[in-house]
Amino acid sequence: MPIRLDRRLNAIASLVLGRRVCDVGSDHGKLACYLVQTGRAEYVVATDISAPSLRKAERLVEDTGLSDRISVRVGDGLDPVSPDEIDTVVIAGMGGDLIARILERGRKDGKDFEYYILSPNTHPERVRGEICRMGHTIVYDGTAECAGKSYAIIKTMRGGEEKLDDMQLLFGKFFRTDEEFKAAAEREVEKLKAVLKGNPDAVNLLNRVRLLEAALGEVEI
Repeated sequence: MPIRLDRRLNAIASLVLGRRVCDVGSDHGKLACYLVQTGRAEYVVATDISAPSLRKAERLVEDTGLSDRISVRVGDGLDPVSPDEIDTVVIAGMGGDLIARILERGRKDGKDFEYYILSPNTHPERVRGEICRMGHTIVYDGTAECAGKSYAIIKTMRGGEEKLDDMQLLFGKFFRTDEEFKAAAEREVEKLKAVLKGNPDAVNLLNRVRLLEAALGEVEI
């Protein structure tokens, strides 16, 4: 049966060009099956720290007849895979703190893969900060809108020494020339100002507006 993905997972899948992929925190296994079905990957390791969650993936892999090309493994972070069997790592659907810890632990364990595709639910700046310590270069840094929310999607390639300023850590390496960032930031500012009219003392919202307006002031388009 053909797998259908939401907009966020579709955007992630479009960035996968490696032959052998690990989907960390695979949960239902849809991304893993889709990558093989569409020829974006020859082989996928689908991992999750939760055995009950992986049972859903195991059933889907069996139902799609892909058991010979998708390995389902229980494990924490990058523990279940080694660099010699995988070239691309996908980590999506987790908080930025957790993704950064997975990357840091892998780095300290000597695990380094050719490509990472990362989509944190929160705190993308923590993920970008860890990338700067990994010896990787960010080659894509954009967003995907899904179910009314905007999610960062970051792709790295091994090599180089990434250096980002504070605004790039918060809003993405290419935010100054990104039309989608400009449009999304303008929409968010408008929504927050509408909320602030009824709650002018909401300090967190006010600080967010000021930060977004400062970023928009640096946009070069």
